Amino acid sequence: MKKMPALGLLAICCGTLGLAQQTPVFASGLKNPSKVVLGANGSLLVTEVGEKPNTGRVSVVDGGGRAQALLEGLPSGAAAPDGTLDGPNGLALAGNVLYVANGEGDSHVAGPAPGTIVPNPNGRSSPIFSSILRVTLTSEPDRITAPFVLSRADHDTLADGKEVRLDNGAGDKAVLMLLTKFQDSVPDARTIYRNSHPYGLSLHPYYPDLLFVADAGMNVIWKISLSTGRAQVHVRFAPIPTGVPARPMAEAVPNSVRAYGDGLLVSLLSGVPFVPQTSSVVLVDPGGRYEPFIPWLSSAIDMAWEERPGNIPTFYSLEFSAALTQGAPGRLKRYDVPDGTVLVNTLRTPTSMALDPARKAMFITDRSGGAVVRVALP
Repeated sequence: MKKMPALGLLAICCGTLGLAQQTPVFASGLKNPSKVVLGANGSLLVTEVGEKPNTGRVSVVDGGGRAQALLEGLPSGAAAPDGTLDGPNGLALAGNVLYVANGEGDSHVAGPAPGTIVPNPNGRSSPIFSSILRVTLTSEPDRITAPFVLSRADHDTLADGKEVRLDNGAGDKAVLMLLTKFQDSVPDARTIYRNSHPYGLSLHPYYPDLLFVADAGMNVIWKISLSTGRAQVHVRFAPIPTGVPARPMAEAVPNSVRAYGDGLLVSLLSGVPFVPQTSSVVLVDPGGRYEPFIPWLSSAIDMAWEERPGNIPTFYSLEFSAALTQGAPGRLKRYDVPDGTVLVNTLRTPTSMALDPARKAMFITDRSGGAVVRVALP
């Protein structure tokens, strides 16, 4: 199997500040966008958490920045402990088959002590939180002109392991099924319960029957068989030292996964107390072993890479904030040997990015602004 080069710690430890860039809005009017991926014909697919329970959706943004809902009525709800709405997150696309990661939603509420959670005593808004949904469309997403709409009853049908067939009234059809449902209330001695929170997805050209899932709640990467739906832990991430005596270890919080060579690149946010330079991007080999790849970040939320003929690839890291506890904006960094360069350091609540080499642009979600912004690449 082809081994892709690693940059190495010394090659990327010293970042240099690039020129400040404008980040024009490419698409607006989105409802809490979470993840973005590149579609066909210059389009983008975006998951939106919505604004109320079970208003999650997937939208298609065309090459001109116009957004059109593709699938509505996905599960969403207020997540513990602070009530931030959570719902559809990761996306993966293979032709006319779409995979959607449904997050934790309102499965839990804050527990009796800080940092603890318990199952929601009022019941969850949907039975299909913490799951992977497979959507088979009659044509590619960018060719569909009207949305498919899931009802709450459809959630129950999916939870029962049955197919849901939808018609959008414009001649298109969709078949939906749960590929995998994760266990979402696991007893934990420290947190009372631990929840599964599938957040990032990636297909892999080396393993055509597998879907890789970054689970930010369980701190693992799952590998799921596309033919059987069987889920196995591919790698479990250890807690991260913080250097803070009162809170010496932090959760790893994997939130994005990308295919790279015969392995994976995974961004680790690093949880409370959110100490700068404890976040990173790691390289996971086929056996599930991992090592630092881009270290000393502050809140890694995504990464991307681009081939360069005759040279090692160009890498990009996206951070939700340069200093989370101080409310600093997010930033996009580019890595060419030997130094990293800050391309943008004024991003507002960035949660995901999609690299479009044809347009030499990076498209980044702005969750609080309800938008996708565009960054021109060198």
